[in-house]
Amino acid sequence: MIANAQHYKRVVADFFRDGVGAGGADTVALAALVATNYQPHLAAFRSAPLLNPGIDVLRDRLRAAGPIAHRVVRLVADHDLVFAHVKYPGAAPLAGVDVFRIDDDGRIAEHWNVRQPLPPGGTQGEDRFTNSLEPPAAATHDPAWLKKRLSTMLAEFWAKGNASLVSEYYSTRYIQHNADMPGGYQRIKEIVETEIPKYIAVTGGPYPISVHAMAAEHDIVCVYLSIFMAGINRHDGARSTNVDIFRVDAGGKMIEHWDVLEMDCETIANAATLF
Repeated sequence: MIANAQHYKRVVADFFRDGVGAGGADTVALAALVATNYQPHLAAFRSAPLLNPGIDVLRDRLRAAGPIAHRVVRLVADHDLVFAHVKYPGAAPLAGVDVFRIDDDGRIAEHWNVRQPLPPGGTQGEDRFTNSLEPPAAATHDPAWLKKRLSTMLAEFWAKGNASLVSEYYSTRYIQHNADMPGGYQRIKEIVETEIPKYIAVTGGPYPISVHAMAAEHDIVCVYLSIFMAGINRHDGARSTNVDIFRVDAGGKMIEHWDVLEMDCETIANAATLF
């Protein structure tokens, strides 16, 4: 399985280099990386474009877009899934996570993505991608255990707004790579003590979290999910389809976090990156 994980990450890295970065120009390379029945999936938003399946249609989309500037920041592989955390720079910079399912032939068969606009100019949100904890990783956990722990945290801590569990799941040294939610551990505690209970009081709860996919590798665990923002800094009540990426310390607590949040009411300026 470790060998497969490394191979699958190479497939995804090559897809970004030879497909996305080359504008689909290399037909042979793309055919070696993508299944003929390739199926793209976008978040279930009213404004989402229709992307038809098939490698030929994908090739046409990539050629129409031309080379797409990107930087793959991190890859996490687990069984047949690979999560790619990607920065798409340019005039309309985006943070992105692409989730790929690799088939038995080692080709990309399915693809989901989320995109979030970044502030133009300056560092273009570079703080959303950086590591504050230097490699090598501080801990290596069993992937199944990491995913179960994250699932329990979402169900018992976040969905129920149980602030008494904050110290169970979050380190006091927790680092949040999201400028919209500064404050680390204290901000997490504040949200669960104040914002989540407001939502539960109005709706009868629990806070709705729909998990679509998870992957874990070493000390990193990722979750692709949908929630309703419920007034947490952005667009009260809007549906948000996100990927959260956590680094977990040796004791199993969340110590570092990156995310990409795609809102139903926000427009993705650079639709070419949806491919």
